[in-house]
Amino acid sequence: MKHRKIYPTIWQSIPFSLDTMEQWDDKGNRIEDLVLVNDMAIQRSVSEMILNVAQISIVDDSGMEHFMTKFKGNEALNLKGLHTGLFLKTKDAIDLKPGNYKSFRFHLMGQGNYFFNKERNMEAVYGFSFLEFNIQNGLIVTGKESKQVILRFDFVPCSFRSYFKPILSLFKKSKTVTYKWANSLGQ
Repeated sequence: MKHRKIYPTIWQSIPFSLDTMEQWDDKGNRIEDLVLVNDMAIQRSVSEMILNVAQISIVDDSGMEHFMTKFKGNEALNLKGLHTGLFLKTKDAIDLKPGNYKSFRFHLMGQGNYFFNKERNMEAVYGFSFLEFNIQNGLIVTGKESKQVILRFDFVPCSFRSYFKPILSLFKKSKTVTYKWANSLGQ
């Protein structure tokens, strides 16, 4: 008879999964989890953004900008919505004075900025010097919380049909334009 070892704890849940470990810094302080909303992105059904960011600033209630000095800039950030489960987390500390903050402002470079709508169509974006994302429920800094933040973006989820778009495009007929000779000769 063969003996088998059974490890019953293999099916138990892990008390600190990887998702919850992201919400605490190395000093044991809770990292603020912020949801950022941009009304223009919701109106245009944006599901994802690639932004070529020069600087990031945080705007307080009085309208004063506080720049993130640790952000080196000139980076393409891929921003995905809440529906994907992905987020951005600052590596370095954000030095903010105690107070109320209402939005994050992403200062853009002239090129390399793209929006992807819910149908997964890409649109190049020009003419914006910055995009401002309002912090849902605001951010109150007392000075005792972690200096890191988690940024989640409230975008429109991709439509179900968009996942099958590459397959459906294989079956579409190619449209060829035919002209009538009578109309082309000016008669």
